[in-house]
Amino acid sequence: MSQKTEGRKLFVTDIHGEYRGLIELLREMDYDAFTDRLIVGGDLIDRGPDSALVVRYLRTLQRMHPQRVTVVTGNHEEMLRWYLEDRSNMWLLHGGAEALASFDRTFEDETESREHLDWLLTLPMVAEDDEFVYTHAGFVPGDPLHEQSRDILWLPEREFYAYDRGTILEATGGRPVVHGHTPCEFVCFDGARLNCDLGSHTYGIEELRALALVDLTGGEYAVYFCGSGRVERRRMPEIGGKA
Repeated sequence: MSQKTEGRKLFVTDIHGEYRGLIELLREMDYDAFTDRLIVGGDLIDRGPDSALVVRYLRTLQRMHPQRVTVVTGNHEEMLRWYLEDRSNMWLLHGGAEALASFDRTFEDETESREHLDWLLTLPMVAEDDEFVYTHAGFVPGDPLHEQSRDILWLPEREFYAYDRGTILEATGGRPVVHGHTPCEFVCFDGARLNCDLGSHTYGIEELRALALVDLTGGEYAVYFCGSGRVERRRMPEIGGKA
């Protein structure tokens, strides 16, 4: 049986409203919603031009293929939560204004907007399967995997990577953690943690802003460069490396 028939596990994170890039990557990797499994690592919204299109597409995809599409929440969804609960306006300063504009021009009315926002606000913080654990920014090994504080959505890389690899793998039953949140120029793997955030809309060097779709099964990933629209393929890194 071919790998395509068996299906692959594909991971994308920190999309930040980059709908065009998401679609280009799925096309480049020949994504098949009926055989492949797609996992999204949070931060669907903000900063980029089309937050509403990203949300609508992934919500629809998950409703059509609930066993094959998994979406976890990120800290930008958490900021949205705080904004809607009148707890903080910081969301507006970190891409929320762009997201609101996208919602206004994309959703037909308040009902449609509310349905999609409600979906965003009920996404889990952690997902897992027999091979990997998926979170937005990491987790705290001393706490049960599905009883984590919502603070893990903001977990700095320096804190998550301060734990040795053995501690992480012991907490996950030997499974690497696939995550995003902290932008890197390359997908990085240390044997316990696989960082897939290439900074699609991180403020910085324009030509380095990119989005990655990682084939966890086949050992490669596609990169979409947000400034130019160029797409390239890369091999997955060896343990302790980057590619």
